[in-house]
Amino acid sequence: MQLQRARPFATSRPCRRSAPSVSGARPGRNGRALAVRVQASAKADSILVKAKAKYEEGDRLQAMKLYEDVMAEDPTPQQKVASLYGQTAVHAAFGDVELAQMTLREALRQGLSYEQALQDPTYVRMATSPQIEIQLRRFAQQITIAMANRPPTDKPYGAPARSRAPSSMAGMQQDLDSFMGSSSGDQAEVDTSVAAIAKRVALLLLAGTGLFIALFYLGLEYLFPKLD
Repeated sequence: MQLQRARPFATSRPCRRSAPSVSGARPGRNGRALAVRVQASAKADSILVKAKAKYEEGDRLQAMKLYEDVMAEDPTPQQKVASLYGQTAVHAAFGDVELAQMTLREALRQGLSYEQALQDPTYVRMATSPQIEIQLRRFAQQITIAMANRPPTDKPYGAPARSRAPSSMAGMQQDLDSFMGSSSGDQAEVDTSVAAIAKRVALLLLAGTGLFIALFYLGLEYLFPKLD
């Protein structure tokens, strides 16, 4: 009986695993955050365009709502300035100088140049009375001068002074904040509380009533003069 020569078993070679495709890799957190910021800024740009169109059409209330919506879309510094300037224009169009000064002050803090903004076609063109335009221009000049003369600090404008600062510097900071209305201080240039508004309205009504009574009696004297 002839024996067959046994063949050795074939040794299996380990197969190489293919490397994962780089093109299918997911972006990192930085990439996703950048994409979200780009999307938010693009949405803010779209809202700013709509707000400007509503303002020019005369729908100031809708324009104000859109300008306020921009601030909730994580805007860039330029978009934030455009939103604040648009809100200033809406307040000025309604004749509310106090609210216009509040938003204008914040826009100046963010880097707005008021004189350049008035000539910039990308911003809305203010539709208000010449008196309000003069008041806002003077107010912007005062704020700009006060910001330029403010002592240099490592904190942003409107932040409270350091406790270790000299007393003279602290007093100067308090005077400046009281004049310009610090956003973090207890005092503001315009008191917008309900009690303060009611007080101003009551004073206005009282003055109007007194003027009406005086004119009424003057009219009686003119129409019915006393006979000697």
